Parts: sequence; structure tokens; C-alpha cells
Amino acid sequence: MDVAPHLSGPLASGATPPGFCPHALELAWTFRVRREVVWAWLNDPKTFTRGQLPPFRVEFLPMPDGRPGGFEPGCRNAHHGPLMSFHGVIGEVRAPEYRDLIYGYGSYALSMRLARPRRLQFWFEAVGAERCTLRLRLDTDVRRGFGALWGGVNRFFWWNFGLSARLILGLRGRRG
Repeated sequence: MDVAPHLSGPLASGATPPGFCPHALELAWTFRVRREVVWAWLNDPKTFTRGQLPPFRVEFLPMPDGRPGGFEPGCRNAHHGPLMSFHGVIGEVRAPEYRDLIYGYGSYALSMRLARPRRLQFWFEAVGAERCTLRLRLDTDVRRGFGALWGGVNRFFWWNFGLSARLILGLRGRRG
């Protein structure tokens, strides 16, 4: 499904807003479980909707045909809370190897004047029979001079994500 018709403005055109510069964060983790286990966990909406500390929340809108929303092309979602609003639409999904989330214009972290996430991509790569590497790329438009701080904060956030994933997936790998 082509999600481009759902998007307009600088995000869809790839233009960076005036006073901002592109920032890319790329990270990878290797897990001792099959790729399908990592795929199932990261593509289950409950992974993101359960356990959110209030007032933070992740929401998935129902699909146009009434089915519950989730990680499928065209599904709109939002991760929001104090000082952040990441709303987007699921783009390309190729099970069990790739998932794309395209953030809408107006998404921001801290302030619209500092960081505007653009796209979050995950690649799931089998590394042998019982191992998987998960690669992430987060593209953000950041105010000039803010990139180093933004990168540091995100490396810390995603380091915690990776640690949590190792713990959760390690338990699943022992059970399954």
C-alpha cells in the first residue's frame, strides 16, 4: 500500500524545514532468538500499549474497514505525552524482515523548535538458526546545533530499549 497520499508538506517532499538539519541515528542489537520471535514481539501493538507510564501513551487507530489497528500499512498511530507527540502512519511492512513508520508533519520531541522525527525503520536479519540482528534507523530534523544532544539522548533511550528487549526476548527464547 502506498502511504504517500496520506502525507503532505515538508515530510512528504523530503524537505528539511528552515533552520533545521537532518539527523540519522542507526543502532543494532543481536538477540539469541529466531528472527520470527523478534518480529512477533516488535510487531505486537501490546508491546507498546501495555506498561506505558502515565501520562505517556501509544494509540493505534482502527483500520478504515473497522479492524483493530496495528503494524500494517496505512495504520495511523500516536505516541504522546509531555513534551512529545510522535504521530504517524505505518508505511512498508515486509514480514519478517522490515517495518517502516513515517511520522507526520507536526510530530516533535521537546518542542517543534528543536526536534521533529521524520521516520523510524527496523530491519530484522536472521544470523544463523537461533540468532537475529535488529537494526534501527531514526531520521529526525533537528535545530542546527542540537544534533549532538539529540543523538546522545536517543542513544541512551534506545540503549534502554535494547536492554529491555534482551530481557524480554531472552525469557521468550527459553520458553519457546
